[in-house]
Amino acid sequence: MKAEQRVMANPTDLINAAAEQFISVARMAIAKRGVFYVALAGGSTPKGLYQMLATSPYTTQIDWARVHLFFGDERCVLSTHDDSNFKMASEAMIDAISIPEENVHRMPTELEPVDVATAYATTMVEVLGEQPLDLVLLGLGPDGHIASLFPDTPALDVMDRMTTALYVEKFDSWRVTMTYSVINAARQVIVFIAGDAKAEIVKDITTDAVVGLPIQRLAPTGDYYWYMDTAAAGQ
Repeated sequence: MKAEQRVMANPTDLINAAAEQFISVARMAIAKRGVFYVALAGGSTPKGLYQMLATSPYTTQIDWARVHLFFGDERCVLSTHDDSNFKMASEAMIDAISIPEENVHRMPTELEPVDVATAYATTMVEVLGEQPLDLVLLGLGPDGHIASLFPDTPALDVMDRMTTALYVEKFDSWRVTMTYSVINAARQVIVFIAGDAKAEIVKDITTDAVVGLPIQRLAPTGDYYWYMDTAAAGQ
């Protein structure tokens, strides 16, 4: 399934549109099922979204007591480390909204990477049951990676688990990521692509100049959107 491309004039307009979409999806899920399950992403554009959601009037437009926050991927560092996606999301949004602590499901990165993946999959099963995530937010790396599904890593082929640990050689670090099986099953997936530094990879993946990249292997069964600014879509 190809993504519906939504191109905004600049990053601010992109974040505004994403905030409206986030709220719409959350309110619809809560109205239909009484709960909203979302997987957050790391990165500067998602951070801008979180900061906006934590401000008026957005913060009062969602019943945060009915929201469960997950993380699509995480670096294997302590939750207080500056590289932690959980720390970023906490400072940008979580600390400013009225969400129960037990509804925020961080990856237990104080454990060994493989144990983090196992523990997080268990948490997801306990919370979600048979339900898919309502929304998965993703960024796009200049190498075509999404979440921590990097090119030429074994994580790309893990289909029988919800999460997996992987060592990313170019960053000399361990990460844990949700797998394609979880992301593709979500009711909605949004990929954020902003800035002229992403124009080359957008051109490559939309013209098939390069094939087999992680973003190209993404095949959501639900609604699938790319939220881009004109700089990223320029080529």
